[in-house]
Amino acid sequence: MLQSLSIENFAIIEQVAIDFAGGMTVLSGETGAGKSIIIDALGILCGGRGSSEWIRHGSERLMVEGLFTFSESQPPLEAALDEFGITYDATAEDLILRREITAQGKNTIRINGQLANVSLLKKIGTHLVDIHGQNEHQALLDNTQHLALLDEFGHRDLGEVAANYQVAYRQFRQLKQDWQHAQQNEQDQLQQLSFLEFQIAEIEQAELNIGEDEELEAISKRLQNAQTIQQNIEAANYILSDSDANVLTQLKQVSHLLQAIEKYHPPLNEVVAQLDSMQYDLQEIAHQVAMTAGEFEHDTQTIDEVEARLNELGQLKRKYGMNISELLAHYQAISEEVYQIKHREQYLAKLEANVQQAYQAAHQLAEQLHQARQRSAKQLVTAIEHELADLYMANSRFDVQFAPATPDKKLAPLIPNAVQLTDTGFDQVEFYVATNVGETLKPLVKVASGGELSRFMLALKSVFSTAALSKTMVFDEIDTGVSGRVAQAIAEKMAQVSKRHQVLCITHLPQVAAIAHEQLYIEKVVANERTHTQVATLDIDRRSEIIAQMMSGKVVSDASLQLAKELLKELQP
Repeated sequence: MLQSLSIENFAIIEQVAIDFAGGMTVLSGETGAGKSIIIDALGILCGGRGSSEWIRHGSERLMVEGLFTFSESQPPLEAALDEFGITYDATAEDLILRREITAQGKNTIRINGQLANVSLLKKIGTHLVDIHGQNEHQALLDNTQHLALLDEFGHRDLGEVAANYQVAYRQFRQLKQDWQHAQQNEQDQLQQLSFLEFQIAEIEQAELNIGEDEELEAISKRLQNAQTIQQNIEAANYILSDSDANVLTQLKQVSHLLQAIEKYHPPLNEVVAQLDSMQYDLQEIAHQVAMTAGEFEHDTQTIDEVEARLNELGQLKRKYGMNISELLAHYQAISEEVYQIKHREQYLAKLEANVQQAYQAAHQLAEQLHQARQRSAKQLVTAIEHELADLYMANSRFDVQFAPATPDKKLAPLIPNAVQLTDTGFDQVEFYVATNVGETLKPLVKVASGGELSRFMLALKSVFSTAALSKTMVFDEIDTGVSGRVAQAIAEKMAQVSKRHQVLCITHLPQVAAIAHEQLYIEKVVANERTHTQVATLDIDRRSEIIAQMMSGKVVSDASLQLAKELLKELQP
């Protein structure tokens, strides 16, 4: 839930800090006081479009900061943060979002102190806050979003099938692309064949070996320094064993001298033993030096041969822009392509069989998705109509209609009855309604009025909220245009949603205000010739006055005040 929200220099708001409670909170106040501005600030904090135009006149920057707390694990939120390298455990720590926008347009976003971008903010914002205003009905009217809404409702039944379908669909899509690529013009293939065969011959002629160039470069350096290497090895060998006063002979003489006196000074025993060990080690070193000289003398490659080979490899690497490992991999790839061109009929037959098999596998899972969605659709219809009845739309009928699958014309030559498969299957759905008795079902976009759309939206959110992870749900005057018993029903429905989610609501309806667990009052004040917004949490007496104003206007009568008190008493838990 949203624990607190701090706003600075945002539109007419200079500075406010609001603490929110769980359950349902109503934001009330006169028109223009800043209620919707607070919701706009929350929207920007959760990834909405930010602009320097929001900055309060005379200020250099705006800032919005929100503190979110959770009572349960939030796997989708934690996964989204982890994808961007931010480790987070919702059950162990709070989440602090902060966004600043300067007059120059600089946008700084921090999540628990770590810098982030708008993409991440928008992605995690969908898991934190759900904002619904009068303009948000457009999502409900967009029939391209209806399948996603249906899947959101039935996600538990779709989960495993949807995951399996994604795997099968990706495999089918790749094979379909390969098959379409294989249909290219035969003349193009012949030209490509000539070019590829030239490359294959060139690479084969080079007789490449991985690591050969590094080895040749080492040999080249050795050959370039051959005289120095030979001189140093001979000198070392002379000093170690060939000279009259070589190191081995002198070390042996030292050992004999000390052996002659070690009986008079026992500590020399250890020294003599060390000298003997050193003699063995030095003899081995001398042998290795002598062998090295012999190996060098038998080196069969000349510097010209090595440099010529290095030059050949260098030209090939520069021409293709690849190292030897990449050249060998390229050779394997183009060899396979040449094989496919030369054996086009066999290759196509095999590819077509693979495409058909992959299509059947994906289509079978898409059919299972379709069946699961049809079951979910029936359940959704029942649930929505039940909610609409609670909202005094008992005569309304709701339906989820499935459009026929679209034929796949590109695949038709191979699979005549193929339908287009997408990453969601082959389903296309649209919500249909009839709001009055005797009317036929029509697309939602063509039927529902503003007030009816509000109730349809609330019905959908009420249904979906029972299964969704808890979040902050914001309703910005979606109850506009209703009154009386409908207003009462909307109030009760919002209160029902607030049992699972934190609900923030801007309203002018006394029924909605009275049923909320907490009521905030937003008002404008003028000080030093500037307008400021203030936010106050209302006690029960002040709530009664404000709700009475909703009923009777600016002047509060005794009757309206008494009615407000009775309404609060009736609706408060």
